[in-house]
Formats: sequence, structure tokens, C-alpha cells
Amino acid sequence: MRPADLPQALRSNRHVAHLTEDLHGPLNLLRGPGLLRTYRRQQETMRRFVEGANAVQSCLDSVADALHQVLFDPAFRTMLHTEGFATIPSTLTRERSADRRPVDDAHERPTALEVHAEQQLVFGICVEALDLLKDFGVPPGILGLLREVAPVRQVEIAQLMIAMDAVQFENAKVLVALTSRSQLANRHAQRKRYAGIDNSQLVEMETGLAQISRRYLDAVNCHGARVLRLIAATKYFDRLMNNARLVRYLARNFPRHFEEFQKLLDFQED
Repeated sequence: MRPADLPQALRSNRHVAHLTEDLHGPLNLLRGPGLLRTYRRQQETMRRFVEGANAVQSCLDSVADALHQVLFDPAFRTMLHTEGFATIPSTLTRERSADRRPVDDAHERPTALEVHAEQQLVFGICVEALDLLKDFGVPPGILGLLREVAPVRQVEIAQLMIAMDAVQFENAKVLVALTSRSQLANRHAQRKRYAGIDNSQLVEMETGLAQISRRYLDAVNCHGARVLRLIAATKYFDRLMNNARLVRYLARNFPRHFEEFQKLLDFQED
């Protein structure tokens, strides 16, 4: 595609301007030790986020289950109406659904990245990836690296770097280096070698990064809605747990469930 053939919105994109040059990713800027350090840092960042997102959902599920059981008690339901707690947040009453499963189950359902059959390319770079990166100070070398992988992988790498707040060359280098052969722009290209890392270790790193990346992106996509549900649930129980009559009834008749409600408030404070 020539520059004159591009829509005006793309011609004015500063990253597209870089693509009119013959860009290639800088060579040999990330050797074996650097690859390992960046890989481990990325993996740890994603792992912690996934664990935090799962903890939020687990807390919500535990509280919803406890409340569901307590609501079988007619006396408690009547008390809720009398004390002005009849309107319960929907996140505490609706049935479990696929989008409420732990992030560990993300591999069982398709992601948005898997439904793109074709991508428009500008000098070898996917337009969607360019659009994602347009508001970031992207080093030109990153665009050269993205050319090495397929369009869907370009989008995924852009999403990962943005979500980690790490749109940096060394992060892109690792994400490209550990891309599976099936996601390379040229599947027959010779894979790069890194000092101190053998082929079996590279394969293990590639597999591990693919797994945590999928879970991480799923967590990022779900986390905002989960936090909003957590806030709604917390506000409800914050009011409820300040009602002496309801607290006495729960503590006397449902001590285990009462503990779950208190854990929600403690979780929000952490």
C-alpha cells in the first residue's frame, strides 16, 4: 500500500509516517540474560494482575453464595424489607455465568483476537495495532519488530504492552522473540538464538508466556466490570453491617455467612 492510497486519518498518523521508511528492529539489542530478565518481569507483572482479578471475583462469588443461602430464611427476608435492604445489587443475586469464571478458564472460550479473519496492513503493520499505539510514544524499532509477526499477534502485542504500561522496545523484543511459529509473518524464517538459552528453554518460555498472556488479557478485559460489582456489593454490605438488628440476627443464626460478609469489607480495605 502506497502512502497516497491511505485514508487521511492514517496518513496523518505519526507511526504511519515512520513506516514509509525501511524499518527493521534493531539487531542484537537483547541478548540471553536481557531476554530472561524482561521475560520474568513481564510474567510476574501479568501473574500478579491475574491473581488480583481472580481474588476480586472469588470474593464476590463467596459473598453471593453466602447471601443466597441466608435468603432462604423467611425471617431474614422479612427483616431486610423492614430495615430497608430489600433492593439487593444484581451482582449478588444473579446466577453464575461464563463471564464470571476465574481467569484460569479463559483458554476454554475464544477471545476477540481469534475472530479477526483478515486485517488491513499498512507497510506490513496491522491498522488495528497502529490505532492502539497511536497515543503512545512508540520507538520506530517497535514497528519494525511488529512486521515479524502476523496481524493478530501484532494486535495482541500492542494490547499487552499497553495494559502493562510498558510500550518499550525491550518488551516488544521479548514478545516477538517468544511468538509461536504459527503466528510469525514468515513461518519458515530462522528463529533467533540467544546466548545461554537453549531451544528447549525457549519453547518452555514461549508456552509459558502464551498462557499467562491469554489469562492476563482476559483479566484486563473483565477487571473493570468486576471492580464496579465489588464496589456495589461493598456499599450494600457496609450499610447492612452497620444495622445492629441485622448484625445480631446474622451473628446468632448464620455465623459462617456473617464472616463471609465481613471478609468482603476487609477485602475492600486491603
